[in-house]
Amino acid sequence: MCGRYTLAPTSLSLFTERFGLAPPPASAASYNVTPGRAIATITQRQGEAPSCDLLHWGLIPSWAASSERAYKMINARAETVTEKRAYSPLLERNRCLIPADGFFEWQSRAGKPKQPWWFHLADANLFSFAGLWTTWKPEPDVEPVNSCTILTVAANAVVSPVHGRMPLILRRADEAPWIDPAVDAERALAVIAANANDGLLRQLVSRSVNSPRNQGPECIAAVDDDAAENGSSTLF
Repeated sequence: MCGRYTLAPTSLSLFTERFGLAPPPASAASYNVTPGRAIATITQRQGEAPSCDLLHWGLIPSWAASSERAYKMINARAETVTEKRAYSPLLERNRCLIPADGFFEWQSRAGKPKQPWWFHLADANLFSFAGLWTTWKPEPDVEPVNSCTILTVAANAVVSPVHGRMPLILRRADEAPWIDPAVDAERALAVIAANANDGLLRQLVSRSVNSPRNQGPECIAAVDDDAAENGSSTLF
């Protein structure tokens, strides 16, 4: 799964060059993006140009009776997305990009606290997760909520020693087709059959990232194996 990722403040300054759009507000940047917050996404509606939007991370299906499902639907398995009632209708025209420059996974260790790792591309370049989005508005007098989820795939050789799943990073050339509403679901699935996950690097980091309250660069501070083993990286 993907439960935390990074979108550093410095990445926002690259947003226009990378995506051709005005950057999201500074509030979207964090070294520890957590579920339940408004995150930067890129969507494209029928007949319109792509736009940068803030969506709630944790998908609330349009048919849901309440928003309680959101915290459980932060990820969608790419392999079964066509089989799930919450996701399959969104493949047609409700696809989005979720800009990031890295993500975290935690490694289980016998008798010891889980150890976080930060995964990123060379030079921490900006990239995009493949996502799906929808609007939830169960009653006329209820404020609508636009929300999203990140697609995941089986972990590759870089991530699998740490965790069995990983987010799907789109190849740059596939970003425009992924969000284009003129591209149907079948073609969209072909787009994500290939991805940019093979370019990932991993870095052992401080357990500062364990706390959602920690939002600064300390979350991606590299630690060596001895520091991790001795627990010198702090939780808070």
